[in-house]
Amino acid sequence: MLKSITKLEIIILFSLLFCNCAQVVNLSGGKKDLSPPKLIEAIPNNNSVLFDSETISIKFDEFIKLNDLNNQLIICPKIKTTPEISVLGKELLIRIKKDELLPNTTYRFYFGSSIIDMHEGNPLLNFEYVFSTGKIIDSIKISGKVLNAFNNKPIAKISIGLYENQNFNDTIPFNNSPVYLAKTNEEGLFVLPKLPSKSFIAIAFLDKNKNNQVDGEIEKRGFLDQPLNLLRDTNLIFKVFDEIPSKSFVKKIISPYYGFTQIILNQKTLINIRPLLAINAKNIFEINLKNEKDTVSIYYKNITDTLKLVLSYKNLIKTDTLIISLPKENNKKKLKSFETNLYSNILKLNDVLKICFLNWMDTNKVDLNKIKWESKEDSLINYSSIKGKWINPFQYQIDSKLKQGANYKLKFDTLAFFDLKGNTNDTIRLNFKTQNKLDFGKVSLKILFNKKQNHIIQLIDEKENIIKEQSVSLSLSSSNSKTIDFIDVEPANYFLKIIYDTNENKKWDTGNFILKHQPEKVYIHSKQLKVVSDWEIEEDVFIKE
Repeated sequence: MLKSITKLEIIILFSLLFCNCAQVVNLSGGKKDLSPPKLIEAIPNNNSVLFDSETISIKFDEFIKLNDLNNQLIICPKIKTTPEISVLGKELLIRIKKDELLPNTTYRFYFGSSIIDMHEGNPLLNFEYVFSTGKIIDSIKISGKVLNAFNNKPIAKISIGLYENQNFNDTIPFNNSPVYLAKTNEEGLFVLPKLPSKSFIAIAFLDKNKNNQVDGEIEKRGFLDQPLNLLRDTNLIFKVFDEIPSKSFVKKIISPYYGFTQIILNQKTLINIRPLLAINAKNIFEINLKNEKDTVSIYYKNITDTLKLVLSYKNLIKTDTLIISLPKENNKKKLKSFETNLYSNILKLNDVLKICFLNWMDTNKVDLNKIKWESKEDSLINYSSIKGKWINPFQYQIDSKLKQGANYKLKFDTLAFFDLKGNTNDTIRLNFKTQNKLDFGKVSLKILFNKKQNHIIQLIDEKENIIKEQSVSLSLSSSNSKTIDFIDVEPANYFLKIIYDTNENKKWDTGNFILKHQPEKVYIHSKQLKVVSDWEIEEDVFIKE
């Protein structure tokens, strides 16, 4: 009997093993958790009044952790000693020094998206804990939008700071954090709730170094013209801008090869450059001498080892003396590369072909017989000699009359051009096409202005490059309506930008916080202007504030 039972047990055992092996399946954890943590309890209660505690316990329905708390957490108004915040399982603990809390004040701990569940990382969005040391919770709210003053586009991650108006001075934002703080979202929108009925100075700024202060001239900023007296919920719009640096200086110097150097400035400005030694006055040449620029390009000759220059800045009693180490001269007998004003082998309408060399050229030693070009029209090839002139020691301009919409081949034979060292060119060929007027369109704008003053009318492309520009002056006796025509516009999509040229200097001017100058207003027409070739589009524009 014992033996038969043993056999039965063995059979049952093998049967169970076989069934289990045959039914092996992948383990499944069920549906993925997509829910954020849920608040279960807060001690003291959220929105408590007469708050008198040093510890706050906030419990959730699942295990949590903190993510990017330093950048997400905003405490309003600020507390002298930063509270200690930690996580214990499903519990968020906040420890504060209650003797640092102001009487009759509403405090708001805004956590943004820093509270997430332990396993899936689902964030609890816009969670806040609020309490008051007084008998009521302050309830005034400000909201609004922050726009770039230059193009009216919304800007994310801009800080909105409120500073108490009492005893405020212009240095406070540069040395202190705001009492109340909010940040814009991706749409440039912000909300700052639970505010008291007080008077504030409101400033918007891009806090690059995350110190909650406005730093010098390196951060965008915007401000309101008047103090913000909070009596009710208020909607605000800030226009932020980059201030022009108060000081101009040299950032970097580049000398890629002998005979040419570039001086990089921190901002566009008018400067005067002269050699330190008067004997070298004819040995340097500056490009775009009288224009504002942030890059100064200088050619030089007959100078060895060091180039010594004196820079004088516009409207500043200041000069910089530069001593630039020069690279060694290259004794090769061939010219370095050159540049042209062709764009993708296209010569723009009404433009003339220019060849810019990278060496100081011998303008008295040009062999025009070695420069020829071919034009091909209606299967006929016409050969003609070149006509041209030097417009500076580095740039040769082709003056031969070119037809619109024609294909050209320009050939430079060896020994056509020479630099001052006797270096000459290799054989070079340029293939290009001239644009045809019929390939362009026209934009006719009938604009009804809302203010009689000077305006700048710009046609800009989708990258905000200025394609065409005109200035308009409206006197008190003139009509508010003007017709503006932009001709020879390349087919593309454009937008209309209008600048209120308040100081009549025919350019957009930024603002200044210390001087309380707002940037000049900008209007962007909402409708896209689609230009097609050989066609005129008409658009009525009614400007509204």
